[in-house]
Amino acid sequence: MKKKLALILVLSLLITVVVGCSGGDEVVYPEKNIQFIVPWSPGGGSDVAMRTVANHAEEYFGQPLIVVNKPGVSGTIGLMELTENPATGYYIGMIHEGLVIAHHAGVTEINYDDFIPIANMTDTPQWVAANIDAPYDTLDEFIEYSKANSGEVTFGMTLQGVAHAWGAVMAEEMGTELNLVPYEGTGARMQALAGGFLDTTVADYASVIQFVENGDIKLLAYCGEERSELTPDLPTLLEKDINLVASVRRGIVVPKGTPEEIVNIIEQALKETAQDEEFVKDLENQGIDTLFLDQEAYKSYLDTLNENTAKIADQLQ
Repeated sequence: MKKKLALILVLSLLITVVVGCSGGDEVVYPEKNIQFIVPWSPGGGSDVAMRTVANHAEEYFGQPLIVVNKPGVSGTIGLMELTENPATGYYIGMIHEGLVIAHHAGVTEINYDDFIPIANMTDTPQWVAANIDAPYDTLDEFIEYSKANSGEVTFGMTLQGVAHAWGAVMAEEMGTELNLVPYEGTGARMQALAGGFLDTTVADYASVIQFVENGDIKLLAYCGEERSELTPDLPTLLEKDINLVASVRRGIVVPKGTPEEIVNIIEQALKETAQDEEFVKDLENQGIDTLFLDQEAYKSYLDTLNENTAKIADQLQ
């Protein structure tokens, strides 16, 4: 009886779907490695978060998710490649708010609706960071210095990407101008900030903490709605009347045309990953929150983001 029960359990773990083809052939998915395109450089916030997703999701997919970094043009080069990949379920990718912003800024013709959004996985709050030698150590000092030296303080961002929007809003809210300097991805900005080529930027905890511990970068403020347990002594921007909450939601998409059965399997595997306590803990240790949104909820979030971004498109040109 025990052997029979074990056999039933094993069989229940096998994922079999029927793909609508001429012969009605049965296809087991997944049968091989899945290529996971992350359209940003190694070492940045997207890379760190998605490698954590990939490492834990392997258990629920039953096959490895191979992360492939494809950076370039505000995170759109890799996503353009994804649109050209076969819609078989063996090519997935990551998007965040930056794609919607880049689309409305005229950087790329593709947008989130050129894919099938499957699930949001993470929510990554941001911190205001400065070079260790910057002549300000607190948010108040930073605001005062920026106003007294309008246009001189350099702020690292991704051109016509989400950090571009943050820098523009921050400057406007502080009543000054920041010298917005473009870099391709968070990793590049962190290197520039640590090396003294930038004064300030906004970055996630995982990307910045090593540089803080090494004494190259200091944190000035948290960009969430309430203070972070990771940096309880740092004020939020909202506390200083800077109306900006900066966070990045990273989700998984597949090429259009991917069979619905496979899309549903991917969604279920990601849902189980998001419920994994070790996954949640690993993200927390990197200052990243778990935020699972299923197909319907994620699509609704992106629809709203798209509508709101369209209203401020002229500020991103």
